[in-house]
Amino acid sequence: MNAASAVSAIWRWAFLSMAGLMLSACAGIGGKPLGASMTAVNYTGQGYDWVAVAQPQTPEQAEAADMVSPYGGSGIMCCVNLPAKWRPGVQLVVQTKDETKAKTSAEWSRENIPLRLRFVEVPPYAEGDVGTAWVQLRPDDKIALVVSRYDPSSANWPGVVRGWPKPSLEYRRQLWDQEMRLLTKDFSDFQAKVRVDGADGEKYQDAIDSARKQINRLGKRP
Repeated sequence: MNAASAVSAIWRWAFLSMAGLMLSACAGIGGKPLGASMTAVNYTGQGYDWVAVAQPQTPEQAEAADMVSPYGGSGIMCCVNLPAKWRPGVQLVVQTKDETKAKTSAEWSRENIPLRLRFVEVPPYAEGDVGTAWVQLRPDDKIALVVSRYDPSSANWPGVVRGWPKPSLEYRRQLWDQEMRLLTKDFSDFQAKVRVDGADGEKYQDAIDSARKQINRLGKRP
């Protein structure tokens, strides 16, 4: 396992452990308060290694958490405690931590990305039907929090920010450039094996053809 894979494995282990604890907590909720699931929706080009919801009285103790990629959505995490009946002044704390830029486990251990805490007013929600606490991460560095059993694409969505994220042109170009670099390198490496090392051309022909097809599939840069 290389260093980058090790970093990924550490994160997977951490989140699986956290998810198990959260599911246990969610299963134990009964009566009041009610337990809502949490889903983060990211409308920005910034990835987040940590998006969580906590209570104001314990702002650093996450009740539900997940990671979310740029212009993506997290999983369905359990559980966020909410009063069975909404009342003015109800707040939740949204925790965020930016996506790591580390390429190795050593870089990751030194990165020390800060955890941001934001106190957010909870808008009205249906009594006894809390559904999901949707955390919407917006490009203007603001956060919208909506509690609803409907998702942002529904006609019944009560929030201001509607629909699912749409990747920006800049982000789509970044993905295209990254994939094209990798495919072009593979294509060149396979050809070099045949040309320089005197390797059996038939042995690498399938790999060369596959790389060529994928390059053609990418087409022109957005």
